[in-house]
Amino acid sequence: MTEMTHLTLSRHFTDLIGRKVTFLQVKTALPTKERQVYGVYTLFPAETMIIVKTDLLLLGACAGALVGLPDADVRRHLQATPIEELLRDAMYEVLNVAAAVIAGKGRAVLEQMVTGTDAVPAAAATILAKPTNASYFNVSVDGYQGGKFAVLA
Repeated sequence: MTEMTHLTLSRHFTDLIGRKVTFLQVKTALPTKERQVYGVYTLFPAETMIIVKTDLLLLGACAGALVGLPDADVRRHLQATPIEELLRDAMYEVLNVAAAVIAGKGRAVLEQMVTGTDAVPAAAATILAKPTNASYFNVSVDGYQGGKFAVLA
């Protein structure tokens, strides 16, 4: 499996959604007021966890591009509670396909996607609170809202 870098992430997401996606790695996570989405993965064969933490607007933008929704419609769909099925399923699919590049060595399997830390399993909450390894990115999506993306282990 290919090592996760800003270039492999950019290429993978660009190929997935058919829009230019640019990941720019940054040293630390900057505070954000944006709503977050958490993808909880199990990494095999080690059976450890990896967490993807991303802005809801960014994941929604990727999902919207995947299903052909313009940015304005994505924003409208994300305001619904719960998030409408079309966009929610596409968001899950984006996180599921991302497993191929976030794992580095081994194989990552998406276990769940949640929108609040209260729904994150206890082992994942520990990683969120104090990750051993973390990679942070600022992401732009051509024609859509960008945002922040982090991979925590």
